[in-house]
Amino acid sequence: MFKIKVIFLITIALISTPIIGICEGKHDKLILGGKYIKERKVEDEHDVDNSEEYYSLERFFRPSNMPILNDRIETSLYNIYNGKPSDVKLPKKLLETPRDTIINYFSVLREAANPTKGTNTGCGTLGEAKGPYPVSYNFLSDSYKEKYSYKDYLKSFENKLHINLIKLNEVPPSENNPNEIKYFVELEVIEGSKEQKGLFAYYYGYIYLDNENGQYKIKDIKYLAENYLCAPYHGWSYDAKSLVAIEYGDWCSLVSGDIDVKEEGYEKRVYFKDKEGNEYYVLFYQLTNGVDIKIADYKKGKDGKWELIYIYPEKCLEKKKS
Repeated sequence: MFKIKVIFLITIALISTPIIGICEGKHDKLILGGKYIKERKVEDEHDVDNSEEYYSLERFFRPSNMPILNDRIETSLYNIYNGKPSDVKLPKKLLETPRDTIINYFSVLREAANPTKGTNTGCGTLGEAKGPYPVSYNFLSDSYKEKYSYKDYLKSFENKLHINLIKLNEVPPSENNPNEIKYFVELEVIEGSKEQKGLFAYYYGYIYLDNENGQYKIKDIKYLAENYLCAPYHGWSYDAKSLVAIEYGDWCSLVSGDIDVKEEGYEKRVYFKDKEGNEYYVLFYQLTNGVDIKIADYKKGKDGKWELIYIYPEKCLEKKKS
């Protein structure tokens, strides 16, 4: 057993929040067909004493061993690969439910590759090369395609040579948009390098869908890139229990008594009570890089049922500092 004491001067807090800063506009940077967004930064100083039993640093260095979800094969699409995006007509069965749309979208993208000169890998043609992109572009809603042309969309996949969908879950909507259809995704991507070797990169984010003429289309995508060397060296905010203790406890004075963590697969539920005995839990998903991402807050109602609520610890911190 060992103990590590780390002073966190500036941590990338709020990486674990379901609310991602939105930058609207024609000039948003695209990556993998979605808006690329930066993590928010919060300054707060804490001494955190972590033991191996409670906080294993090894988890942050391990790659994914999860089975892929985008394993569907739709042979009828092969005939329309490499065509004009405007000529593509997707079979309705691919868009019957939001989950179908997402899995089929990434099943098309799985074998797509857009290598760039000087940053290559593999040998010969990679998968179906650029052929699938005109098809995948048509999984997007009309409003999303109005924002980003096919040329912009294709460019966002430069040096992306293979895509695996490894996590997919429907998550609660944002507080200001209660009717939105929102899904959490995590992607495992093979990228090229100047050394002619493939590199694994991981991205996570949210996909938003809309019912467009009886079919579910993707109306927005937001991704963040995963960092493998922040959490093991610099971050209480990457661990579910530490985050709840500091943000909900220290910042908001909401935690009274013990904090209990229950895990099932990559899902974590962190339970606690307030001074009045009200019960809460915060839902987290653990990424491939070991980081715990906050998904939603819940409070037990008088009828004993868990109800979705919205808690913003950053507002508590702002109030505390003012």
